[in-house]
Amino acid sequence: MSRLDWLVRVVTSEENVPDSCFIVGLAEDRYGESGHFIFQAGLEAPDEQSRRLGLDSYCILNETGGVHYGGLEKVSLSSQGISFQFNSEAVEELDLPASEIELNIAPEVDLERMRAGLRRVLTYGNPEKVPEFSGL
Repeated sequence: MSRLDWLVRVVTSEENVPDSCFIVGLAEDRYGESGHFIFQAGLEAPDEQSRRLGLDSYCILNETGGVHYGGLEKVSLSSQGISFQFNSEAVEELDLPASEIELNIAPEVDLERMRAGLRRVLTYGNPEKVPEFSGL
């Protein structure tokens, strides 16, 4: 497991109606200039074209500029931290140092907001791409 050298201090969890998506952002600062993960899901069910192209699940973006659809195998959340287990394709696309990533969470973070937002995003679309949850 690799612990990233940034702390989750900012959590965004909201609908972005103009872009037709729901977004959960985890970041060290409010501008996302340091480390961050952004998880997105559509506001409507994936269409046939999205399914054919493999774009029928949540999307993950990070500070490396990487983008990957699906890719999480397990997510574990506690009051101290969150860990993600990524598949090999996501590790490559997101340029991650390891398949298991752990982040500490600042005490001021609203864990319920994070939990509810991640559950909404990560259960979107293709059920085969929904990760296993612990603490979510």
